[in-house]
Amino acid sequence: MGITSAFRRFLWFFLAVLLSSCSLVAPAPKITPLVTNLATTPTLNPEQALTKAARQATPTPIPTSTPWQVVTPTSTLRSNPAQSQTINPLTGLEVDDTRLLWERPVMVKLANWPQSLRPFNQIIDADMVFEYFIGYQTNHLLALYYGGDATAVGPLAPGRVVDARLARRYQASLVVASAPPTVEGVFEQTLPDRVFYRGYAPCPGICTETEAQGGNSVVNTSAIRNFIKSEGIEDEISRLPDLYFDREIKVWDESALRVSYLYADFSVMDWRYDKIYGGYELWQDFQQADGSYTLQQTFDRDSQQPVIFENVLILLADYIEYNPSFYDIDFREGDREQAAVFLRDGKLTHGTWYVPNVDEPLQFFDMQGEPYHLKPGQTWITFASTSSSMTMVEEGIWDIIFTPN
Repeated sequence: MGITSAFRRFLWFFLAVLLSSCSLVAPAPKITPLVTNLATTPTLNPEQALTKAARQATPTPIPTSTPWQVVTPTSTLRSNPAQSQTINPLTGLEVDDTRLLWERPVMVKLANWPQSLRPFNQIIDADMVFEYFIGYQTNHLLALYYGGDATAVGPLAPGRVVDARLARRYQASLVVASAPPTVEGVFEQTLPDRVFYRGYAPCPGICTETEAQGGNSVVNTSAIRNFIKSEGIEDEISRLPDLYFDREIKVWDESALRVSYLYADFSVMDWRYDKIYGGYELWQDFQQADGSYTLQQTFDRDSQQPVIFENVLILLADYIEYNPSFYDIDFREGDREQAAVFLRDGKLTHGTWYVPNVDEPLQFFDMQGEPYHLKPGQTWITFASTSSSMTMVEEGIWDIIFTPN
């Protein structure tokens, strides 16, 4: 499956050293991928090359690769046959309307900053949510709706180039509030007729609330699907490939009852395991009236249900900086050896992530090279930088500190 026995022994040795040092509360270890084929500057795929040309800028060089053994990624992987025609391949759960599995997912861009835009609305109905850095210690989110719909997803945010990369991988239609010219150009090149802006797709597809209601724009994903059909835009796809699922976790590396992902002391995504529900609750930074910061649990705006996800995946990725507020991600298509940390059931598992090419979804593996089994349910995916550090504060409690490449 692509990881040699010698390399596997090396990884287990490294993890043993890492875990023993954590037990002594040693300085935070880097969770930089243990193997890499990267040169000192990113290799741009055709989409990223177009972005660079449009920006007339040179990406910030990526740090020199770590001096460990380099392993050539395997080029052949077994796919997971469809387990059932009624099962959502991204959640492992039954769907009410199986026709949706042969239609494009709808991906909705969501703002998380400024704090006044919070809380999210109907993000709890998404099959998957992607989180990534956008500069100035802040993040954006991209919510994917495939096996079901939501009536008012928000707050809608402007598009970024990373949205195009992800939407293409999941054969999705993309809904954004707006996009600067460079990003709009990337959308036109990579997602023709598949990006829908506020003002172009009418309400009830994209609706803007009154100022008294908050003034946010929200998205009805079912109405967007109907609008796409009414415009005569092709919406049929091949069913997305199945991820691997198991209701019980059989092998793991560490306890993980709480994992705090810190962009800064004022910008925190804090995941706390709920034993009763069997998922991770999201807490976030909250600035109080006196200017001080605390952590506050995140609830869905309309339903007041807590934001809980069964799986939280931290994927280490190389960010490409065009300027302090313009970032891309190098997905390193074909590289099986990109490090990851997987959370489910209060357990942490070290692994790797992989994308075969620019138009296929992400895949996840354990350290033996076998597919990682998610818990049936929803998945939150965070793209951390390869310079991020991870510390076990105490048993089951972890801090991950984001540092740009």
